[in-house]
This record gives sequence, C-alpha cells and structure tokens, in this order.
Amino acid sequence: MKKFIKSAMICIFCFCMVIAMAGCGSSKPYSSYDLSEYITLPDYDSFETTAPDVTITDDDIDAEIQKNLEAAATTEKITEGTVNEGDTVTISFDGTLEDGTKDAGMTSEGTDLVLGSGSMIDGFESGLYGATIGEEVTLNLTFPDPYKNKEEYSGKNVTFKVKVLSKNVEKVPELDEEFVKANSDYESVADYRNAIAKELEQNEYDEQLYNIKSTLYSKLVSDTEVIQYPDKEVKKQIKELEETYKNMAKNSNVDWEDYLTDTLGVTQEQFDEQVELYAKELVKQEMIIYAIAEKEGLSVSDEEYDTYLDNMLASSGFQDEAAFKEYTGMSLKKYAKTYKLDRDLLLTKELDTIYERLAEKL
Repeated sequence: MKKFIKSAMICIFCFCMVIAMAGCGSSKPYSSYDLSEYITLPDYDSFETTAPDVTITDDDIDAEIQKNLEAAATTEKITEGTVNEGDTVTISFDGTLEDGTKDAGMTSEGTDLVLGSGSMIDGFESGLYGATIGEEVTLNLTFPDPYKNKEEYSGKNVTFKVKVLSKNVEKVPELDEEFVKANSDYESVADYRNAIAKELEQNEYDEQLYNIKSTLYSKLVSDTEVIQYPDKEVKKQIKELEETYKNMAKNSNVDWEDYLTDTLGVTQEQFDEQVELYAKELVKQEMIIYAIAEKEGLSVSDEEYDTYLDNMLASSGFQDEAAFKEYTGMSLKKYAKTYKLDRDLLLTKELDTIYERLAEKL
C-alpha cells in the first residue's frame, strides 16, 4: 500500500519539479540559508556522460511519411462491391416479428453501422458479412432473452429485410508533388523527404539529450549528501502535499478518511510518514537547484522568464492567454507563480551549463 501512495506522490513531484519548476525571476528562494550547512553537492564536473547518437533510416522516414499520408486520408462512400467485418456501412432495414408485428424501432431508412461492433442483436451484423451493396438480405433472428431495450421482444423471433446502401472507404493519398505542395512548404518529393529526415533527426537528438540530462540530474540528486533539513521548508512542503491530497478527495466528493483507505490504501499514520519522507525529498531537490545556481552564478532574468512563458503558451496549443485562463482558471502569470515555473528554467540553465562542460571531455 505504501508503494501506491509513494507512486502517487512521485506523479505530483514530477509535475511540480520537472514540468513546472520555479518562481518569479526576482524571487530568491532559500536566499536566507547558507545551503552549505544543509547539503554537500557532489563534484559534478567529474561525472561521466554521453552525447546523442542519432541514426535515421529510410524505413524511419517512410514510416513517418506514411503516418502523414494516413492523417490526410479522406473517406468516400462507395455503392459497389461487397462488405465484411470491420467495414463501416450505411444500411436500411425493416423488421417483422413472427406474429406479423412491426415497430418503428425495427425500421430504418439509413443507419450507419460498423460490422462486428456488436451494436445490433446477435446474427444481424455477421449475417451481412459478404453481402453485396445494393442487394437485399433476409435475416431470420431471435431477440435475446432478456432484451433490455424492449422487454416485450425478449426471446421472440424476428425477420429483418436489410439492404447495404453504401460502404465507407478510406482513401489514402499517394506521395507525389500534389500531396507535397498541399501539405507542406515544399515543392518536390525529394525536398519533402529531406525535411522529414531532418525533423526526425532533430526530434531524436532532442529526446536523447533530454534523457542524458535527466540522468545527469538523477545522479546529482543521488550523490548529494544531506547534512540537515531546514525544518521550516519541510513543514511548508508537508502542508502543501497534504492540501493537494485533501483537494483530490474533495474534488472526488469523498470523505478524507474514505479517500485514505479506499483510494490510497493507507492509514493516517502511514500517510503522514510518507508525506514527510517525500516532503524531505522535495526540499532536498530544491536546495540542490539553488545551491548549484549560487555556485555557478546562474539566475533567471525577467526577460528570460517572460520569453519562456510566451514559448510555453505557444507550444501548449492555446490560442492566447484568454484561452489559457479559461481552461486553467488562472492567468498565465498566476499559473506560473503557483507552480513555480521559473525553477524549471533555472534548472534547465544549470543542466545545460554542467552538460556543456562535461561534453567538452567526450
């Protein structure tokens, strides 16, 4: 059970520390502390690292282009040929019970149906496998017993006259100049392929470099020795974590005691123990970030911070700050302050600085 709560806390930690790291550029958390009295940083300039090693093959390029072609596919209705399982079809049907009873619910002039989806009673969809579009098919079936949609039909025999009116066929475009011009900024297939290759190379390089720096940060954390924890900061983190979980319970309309036992699977005592442990881990990582910043002489300027937020807004897909506020309930600046986003930028600068020095030795 403790593993569950710890995993949940790791998710919160990752959100706060990796996605959203640090306060306004003018703020200086831990500035009142001599962090050398609390932690001992490792000699990170002696760490070993690697460089991204990117190889993009023709198969990789072909696969990415195929994704783009499929994304641009259109759907056409055809009125010739046969249909089978998995096809999306439009049908008309008319049903009659064994005693001659008809019902509006058993008749349709045009219903879309995925054959094999189980949307109709047993035997209806499979009875259309292999049917020719435009030809009428007679299906002698039996309603299930019980039939929840209309209990009076339960177990009764029914005959359906069904006609497949059309079938949807996905048309994937070919890779030619017409497609390239319509779906990219390029004029020829060759230029388009080259652009795809460069994009894949850059994406792979960025991903590898991100993973390398994440490994570097993990080693920084694991090799840092904690001398003592600042009691004030630990209590602050404990309070924030407790509020986070209690808000989760509140938003789920669950009493706190029930949330502990049913959702987290722990007692209050176990919860308190785990929260304290994780609060200390959060404080440790905060101290590392600000200790490195002091050692390296790094900070986040207001201009860097504003640019960072602008880029974040642009990459997040929101049209503007108004759309962002409507979705999050907060202005961009308030959101950034709440989740301390400038610490993200500060840590990024630190890892860039350390990695660049290590990379020079490769």
